[in-house]
Amino acid sequence: MVKREAFDFYRFGKRDVELRAVKPQWKNSKPGDIATIQCGRDIFRKRITKIYRGTLARIFLKVNYKRIFPEASTIFEAAKATKELYPNAEEFMAFELEEIV
Repeated sequence: MVKREAFDFYRFGKRDVELRAVKPQWKNSKPGDIATIQCGRDIFRKRITKIYRGTLARIFLKVNYKRIFPEASTIFEAAKATKELYPNAEEFMAFELEEIV
């Protein structure tokens, strides 16, 4: 589940990349899979188009941080927000998402 603010960024088209710490439930994901984004009873389903995996620095080299954290003014704010969400994570996955037509 995602927080309401993050969910609303998806709803209004301000966010199209989901960042997660690498965990068993995500590691076998592949382009074409359907991602479910949920906040309470509200649900979006989006298709995964690309997946990036690596350190946070590597992810931010490949994906503009604004696509993950639209509210961040700088890449440093985005990195700080990530560390608050995942304080012990070393490796991440970023999923590019698109609407299902």
